[in-house]
Amino acid sequence: MSVDEEEKGDARQRDPSGSEPEAVERPSARGRKGKKGLPPRVERALARAREAARADRQRKGGRWLAVIPVSVGLVFLLLLMPRATEPDSIPLPRADQRVLARIARDDDRRAAAAEKERLPTDVLAVGSAIRALNDANARDADEIETTDARRRLETALRELQPRDGLDEDLLTLRAVQTRRFLDALSRWEATGETTDDLRELGGNFVRRTADAGWIVGRRVLFNDAQRRIVFKTVWNVLVGVESRPPFALSLDEQRELYAFYIAHPHPSDIHRQTFALRRRDAKTPEACASIEEEERRSAELWRIEKIQKLGQIDPSYPTAYALGVAYYHAGRYDLSAEAFSMFIRAHPDGPYALRAKNHLKAAVVARDTF
Repeated sequence: MSVDEEEKGDARQRDPSGSEPEAVERPSARGRKGKKGLPPRVERALARAREAARADRQRKGGRWLAVIPVSVGLVFLLLLMPRATEPDSIPLPRADQRVLARIARDDDRRAAAAEKERLPTDVLAVGSAIRALNDANARDADEIETTDARRRLETALRELQPRDGLDEDLLTLRAVQTRRFLDALSRWEATGETTDDLRELGGNFVRRTADAGWIVGRRVLFNDAQRRIVFKTVWNVLVGVESRPPFALSLDEQRELYAFYIAHPHPSDIHRQTFALRRRDAKTPEACASIEEEERRSAELWRIEKIQKLGQIDPSYPTAYALGVAYYHAGRYDLSAEAFSMFIRAHPDGPYALRAKNHLKAAVVARDTF
């Protein structure tokens, strides 16, 4: 018997079933044809080596699993780090619409009551004087007529008889004139007709609103609440009661009004006239583009004034953040960076904190570049 036969016999004695060990791989067809099988001791050593290699691969795979949480943490940290992001929109103040609806119902109730019960004569005289002054303004009356109308109103106000309930009577007068103005304005939008009520209660409201860009076609951009608030604001100034508690606008009314202002900026009246003259004389596309850019920046400066006023009225409004955005849009990157820095110092956390840091970085880059 040859040595090979002895080894085969020895293998058969150790494995009576005739099968190969479980951990041993079957030789390939090429191995079976090209060379003889390895001794059992060698096959077992190779099997142990393969097992050790497999265990090592599994152990290293566990190390990669341990790296995953660290990688996620790094990604999260990168997301929290400030990035230079140009600011886009300015946050608008949010008025409580339920409060505005209640105020409108109270005003309409007052107006309806006045239709049934006549107001005192001295209060009606104030109403007539307001109509005369607004009519003069609407017609662009000469200075003499306008001055006479203003003096008539001042006289009517002085002749009001001090008494309990006077403020209530004036509030009712305001509510009546507000209701009639709103009706006249709606009629103008529908038909284009300028009624006596629209002219005598609104004065040059339509013209000034159109000049500001707040009328599209014949549609006034103010919603119903904003129309009421605008009228009451002008009425209060005419009568001189804007700071008196019964007449002063509520916080939510002011929020609603300034939300419109901030969303619809325009250059000031003086600048708007200047731009119109310059646009008329512009001869080249480059000159027109330059005027448009200056006009846009002027509108941003007008908006900045409104943001500053709102900040004095409503401490909860993110004034510094809004100023940072507006200054950036106006090209004042230095002031934008200062505003964002001020906001971050006062509000290191919160809904606008990360955005403020991103915008601050963009403002600093723009400041150092331009």
